[in-house]
Amino acid sequence: MYFFLIFGLPLGFALLVLDAYPRSEYQPANRAFLRGLASFIPIWLVARLLGAIVPAAIGSFLLAFHEWADRLLPYAALPALAYLVFYKPDQILPAGAVPRRLTAFYAGALAPVGLCETTRVWGNPAPYVLFLLPFLLAAICLVMPKAAMALRDGYGFRLAATIAAILASTFAASLCPALLLARLWPLAILLVASIGAGAWFAAYPDLLRRPPMAIDE
Repeated sequence: MYFFLIFGLPLGFALLVLDAYPRSEYQPANRAFLRGLASFIPIWLVARLLGAIVPAAIGSFLLAFHEWADRLLPYAALPALAYLVFYKPDQILPAGAVPRRLTAFYAGALAPVGLCETTRVWGNPAPYVLFLLPFLLAAICLVMPKAAMALRDGYGFRLAATIAAILASTFAASLCPALLLARLWPLAILLVASIGAGAWFAAYPDLLRRPPMAIDE
């Protein structure tokens, strides 16, 4: 019952590495993953603190605010901040290397979430946590590196638009528990599927970027 929650994200990232990462980047990707893993405990503690500040209004639309503070907003934002502890944001790398490394870091930072969430729902499993949250975590790992780089390079209206998009998308995902409690599960599934598909189509081309091939004269 808890297998997908615990292993869905790590296995998904392993498949992504095999599909989108050049062999020359396997070692840097592993290093980024482990550094992300080392960042998990402070990320988890801050998320629990934020979740405790915003009470869970069970049976109300306001439950979305608790889910936003307890899981989705910190899981989306905090790994990008932790990344700055290990890497310079202005480091020049070959095409596609930065989003691949940042994706690996996000995957490492969020990989233990499933195990820790299992301890939170043990004995009273919620369908949202068991089956939908892993997809949302995967979407965060895919699209937040692109958003983080847009924040790094943006200014003015573009910067404000990126921040608004992050806040709006993470809050939209936070509606899922309330939709399930309202027995609107088709809408919850459609929402998660839309977020996942949007993250895939937005981020996957960046992961496939490679430096241009040298042409012999």
